Amino acid sequence: MFTLTGFADELGPDFDAQMEIWRQMKLSWFELRSAWGSNVMELTDEQVSLIGKTIKGCGIKVSCIGSPIGKTFIEDPLSLEMKRLERAVRLANFFGCGRVRIFSFYCRNGNILEHRDEVLFRLGKMTEFASREGVTLLHENESEIYGQLSAQSAEIAAALKSDHFGLVFDPANYSIAGENALDAEKVMHKYISYVHVKDYSGHALDMSVPGEGVSCIPQVFDRLRDRDIFISMEPHLDVAGRFGGGTSPEKFAVAVNAVRKILDGLGIEWK
Repeated sequence: MFTLTGFADELGPDFDAQMEIWRQMKLSWFELRSAWGSNVMELTDEQVSLIGKTIKGCGIKVSCIGSPIGKTFIEDPLSLEMKRLERAVRLANFFGCGRVRIFSFYCRNGNILEHRDEVLFRLGKMTEFASREGVTLLHENESEIYGQLSAQSAEIAAALKSDHFGLVFDPANYSIAGENALDAEKVMHKYISYVHVKDYSGHALDMSVPGEGVSCIPQVFDRLRDRDIFISMEPHLDVAGRFGGGTSPEKFAVAVNAVRKILDGLGIEWK
């Protein structure tokens, strides 16, 4: 069964407003990336506690900690990222979601592919820590990181061989990188543990309503139909950027309804 979740912070900075709109759209899960304009890694303990009380009151749960870990330079000390990972893992355990999104590093000079061994070493250390804490790391493909393309993303997962490391499949990110989304899905198929749903329009960095762009959203869903998996709404219909995006409540509702319609048309169970 597919479970719908998403980035509520696309709706705006106010967390209470996010959750009210979430309730109106009848969504029961969300991916915590930011609240009140602060990144999840910068939230105070008091803010985290307030989020917990708020979502408990409205029956909404966290599906994943949408951290920016790994969106840093490979030349920087690993200790800095490990400290952030410790915080992210604590948040994952606090919210009972057991998942933390990560990335596979930029580099200041040259090509990140030249740093393969260091990338795998760092991700290995991070996965070992997550495993000890009972948390799964979910690597997302992103422009200019080691796992920008499907071959490198699959390579990472194959090298780590851990039940506590999986891949987020973001078809639009592969489309933007010049890959066919279905070709990318085939390469990554057995490692995909989570899906981000946005659909590249094919022009600049503009996104389309899911199912109307070039990222083969219905076909991706069909290939993954037998999995018990979260599909996370990240439509970016107003703003698309490196550290997040924006979508008005009205457009977000359109995107959610489009996904539900696609799933119904494919006969895929969802909640």
